[in-house]
Amino acid sequence: MISILEALNKLKFDYSRITNDMWQDGLHDAMKTSKIHFDTENNDTVDNPRDIIIPQKQWDTTKCKFRCQLSQAGGDWQIPVYYFRCQLIEGYAFNLGKYRNSFFIFIPGKKEGNYSLVSKDGGEWYAADNSVYKEGIDPENSKTDCWKALQVYLKKLVDLEIEKIQQEKDNSAASENR
Repeated sequence: MISILEALNKLKFDYSRITNDMWQDGLHDAMKTSKIHFDTENNDTVDNPRDIIIPQKQWDTTKCKFRCQLSQAGGDWQIPVYYFRCQLIEGYAFNLGKYRNSFFIFIPGKKEGNYSLVSKDGGEWYAADNSVYKEGIDPENSKTDCWKALQVYLKKLVDLEIEKIQQEKDNSAASENR
């Protein structure tokens, strides 16, 4: 005889595959955009999710709130690279919607906390492998600096959205005055 809990669990859908694929696709897109490359063989959560509120004065009744989680990934032979899984959960930010397109990945660059990245191919960055990286000599990646870089990036997204809205208002006012 099966328990009530087992029966209920059989009725639930399992969305873990969909969410894993969503984050994996987002990570690969972010690698292309940022030109930072690393293997995803070892892909682990580093910190619990944090809510980050970006102060702004454009919307009186709305906060710009993001939920972000620090993760790291790399191959067995690589120094892991830090990246963030993020979601806009309240407010507005450039190219993000509250419901659709609210999930995104941010990968801090070499000067933003992923100090072990190495440059190759003119502007492309890669996770250092164990043969290149010298532990105790080469700079270590910094979670603290990566969180700071994320803060700057999120503020930029909010500021770009405010600029876009202001530009739309200006264009609308200009067309009405014609």
